[in-house]
Amino acid sequence: MAPWTASYIRRADVEAILDFLARIDDLDAGEAYTAELLAALRALIPCDSVQYEAVDVEARRFLDDIHGEFDDLYWAVGPCPITDYRTRTGDLTAIRMSDVIGRARYHETPLYREYYLPSPLEHALDLGLSAERTNLRSILLQRERDVADFSDRDRAVLELLRPHLRAREARAELRRRAGELDGAAPAGDRPSGTGALLTAREREILNLVGLGRTNAQIAAELWIAPATVKKHLENVYLKLGVAGRAAAATSARTQSGLAV
Repeated sequence: MAPWTASYIRRADVEAILDFLARIDDLDAGEAYTAELLAALRALIPCDSVQYEAVDVEARRFLDDIHGEFDDLYWAVGPCPITDYRTRTGDLTAIRMSDVIGRARYHETPLYREYYLPSPLEHALDLGLSAERTNLRSILLQRERDVADFSDRDRAVLELLRPHLRAREARAELRRRAGELDGAAPAGDRPSGTGALLTAREREILNLVGLGRTNAQIAAELWIAPATVKKHLENVYLKLGVAGRAAAATSARTQSGLAV
């Protein structure tokens, strides 16, 4: 635990962290960062967006599935100041965008003007999870520009979650290896049917489809482009062997791991 965290944590924060850990302990550990875990984290540290990110800095590409067609634009004007800071220093502690660059200076960067400005998201709080400077994994929380930045309390709470998130990653990795040895993931540790092939983002989008959301509404709720939603849905249709969103939504309702 970073020594600075203790001065910002109160009893109510400890109780909230314990409640969060109890909630995620009931979640399937076959995948470390499920949509349910990220939603629980969003409740613990209020924010407008939270996501798991994996970045190969040397190859200048994202290893996750959330950036889609915006990957090239990001690297043309990026990387972001937090990524640059981590690759230079190796510091993986929870850190805010405002800790590494002043707001006025940040607004002058091509990354902000060309990549982030079209979105209302601005404030960022990032927890580094990897041990390599050029292969960065992190949990990124963001807030809109017209609300307050993340507090010292928020930063301390996120830092305290590090060992618990890494333990969950280790469990997910053991489940993966067990599946490789058995030729399939252990029964009960994964959703039944072809839905087990879906990524966390694809399941999240499919759940929203099942709730009747349009592509535009899903894009607005998840802070991604409508074209990215369309691309994810095309992958979902292929994996589920269905022809369109109505059939995919029906599949979501009939598979326990994708119930809406």
